[in-house]
Amino acid sequence: MNPVRSGRTSKPFRHSILALAIACLVSGCGIVLVTTATVLAIDVARDRRGASVYWDDNKMEFDIKRSIDKQEQIEHEHVNVTIYNGVVLLTGEVPDQRDIDTIIDLAKAHEGSRQVINRLELAGKTNMNSRANDGWITARVKTAIATSAPIESTRIKVVTERANVYLMGLVTSEEASIAVDATRSVTGVVRVIKVFEYI
Repeated sequence: MNPVRSGRTSKPFRHSILALAIACLVSGCGIVLVTTATVLAIDVARDRRGASVYWDDNKMEFDIKRSIDKQEQIEHEHVNVTIYNGVVLLTGEVPDQRDIDTIIDLAKAHEGSRQVINRLELAGKTNMNSRANDGWITARVKTAIATSAPIESTRIKVVTERANVYLMGLVTSEEASIAVDATRSVTGVVRVIKVFEYI
């Protein structure tokens, strides 16, 4: 069983949230901020990672994406970075293997990265229709999982690339089986890839 990391949210990150709150209130978007904050609070409360790891994962996603974007030869490639409990999932398309290797190295070098799972395709970028279809599948999968009791759908991340669906989260074996079955029931899903950690 993999350990579930937990702890307090770092001060710099809390300060960033406070700064965002002040900026929004000044600009008149206080109601939107409160609504968004409420939704985030609910997600964090239901998440098995704990608040500290939740925010660390989100910050690490941003930092790794920024590191990739700084590389001129790959900044315009289709690369998605998804992180759950320190496990980094790389998906998308890159036409050069050397660039894929660079992306993997950037992800591995980041502090807090426990494992990097590379699912980048050695290919050109998918078109907008393909990505729109992936978004549609993701939405349908999330709905299917949400209606499959007793799973708490907010505990499972869903990533779709070329109709291949990746499932991430800290789950029991029973929850994993239910989530996979729900995903397979969605029209258009080509393959289901489990990236779960079991508890």
